[in-house]
Amino acid sequence: MERIEFLKTELDPIGEYPSLFPGVPPTPIYRTPITPKENYKALYKGEKPVWIPNFYDLTTLCPACYPDAIARGFVVSAESGDYMDDKKKGGKDSFGIEWVYEPSAMGSMVIPGNPTLRNISEWRDKIILPDVDSWDWAQSAKRNKDYAYNSSNLVQAWIFTGFFERLISLLDFENAAITMIDDEVEDAVHDFFAECVKIYKKMIKHYQVDFNADVIYFHDDWGTSQNSFFSLEACRNLIVPHLKDVVDYAHELGLFVELHSCGKSGKLVPAMIEAGVDAWTPQEINDFGSLYKQFGGKIMLGAYHQVPIDVDEAAAIETGREFVKKYAGAIPEKPVFSGDYAIHIKTREALYEESRKYLSE
Repeated sequence: MERIEFLKTELDPIGEYPSLFPGVPPTPIYRTPITPKENYKALYKGEKPVWIPNFYDLTTLCPACYPDAIARGFVVSAESGDYMDDKKKGGKDSFGIEWVYEPSAMGSMVIPGNPTLRNISEWRDKIILPDVDSWDWAQSAKRNKDYAYNSSNLVQAWIFTGFFERLISLLDFENAAITMIDDEVEDAVHDFFAECVKIYKKMIKHYQVDFNADVIYFHDDWGTSQNSFFSLEACRNLIVPHLKDVVDYAHELGLFVELHSCGKSGKLVPAMIEAGVDAWTPQEINDFGSLYKQFGGKIMLGAYHQVPIDVDEAAAIETGREFVKKYAGAIPEKPVFSGDYAIHIKTREALYEESRKYLSE
């Protein structure tokens, strides 16, 4: 990509992005020389971007036509205002599983103790698979034409309830964990995951055609604050073949895939790479420096700045500058982006300005 000299006027705002989370202020839209979409896609493609991308270069998309978005209490789209009331969050997801929204946690859960399945081998008899094409994609697409389809940002479309999370929703956590290591039900798990792949592929196609999405944000938590839920061997055996099928399909359509996976799951990064996942933003509980050293260049990693939103400006600015000093020199061979959704405005300004200057040299 042609180098473009930085101008201070780029930081003069031309608008602002609304906040997705309580307590996080809106953030300005800069006068960037190319669109955030173009810049972010350059990094995904292994090219040198004009600046280091950050969370505010994304348009998060969880449309209301997707039952899981309502059930999980996370409709993020031009329709968001219709679903902001906590009383409207929760309910049945695409598999007919009931979720209860908990305002204090700002999220939903399936009430444990009465699982839909006692054993995954029962799934063909007790589960009605969702009819993805019957959801009102056309109505959501119409309402999101400006929000998503015409967005100058990278459009990141969410798929909730990935493979392991779907097992949890059907079996409760304990049975789901056992299922990952139970040889007797291995074939049933593969059969069920293969059906899930068909569902995810239909969603990906709709996201591409109806919303002009650029990235599929595949949601499947794999760990706790201490360790992963399952071993690398179990992940490779049961999840990787099916996740790779999903990722390969997205790539065929020209989309990228970021795995959203909470937990201390560093030992499972080889599985992400083997599945072809393009990016992952590890939570702060992971040792980012170690992960970047070991896996940088094999998967794109997003880093948190760990700067409180109310920190003094000098410290916020220095954080942005240090991030650029630490990582910009390795781009694009070892791509990295800022994944922090609560970034201090001065950190973001410094991150943008310093990386613009560095990457234009």
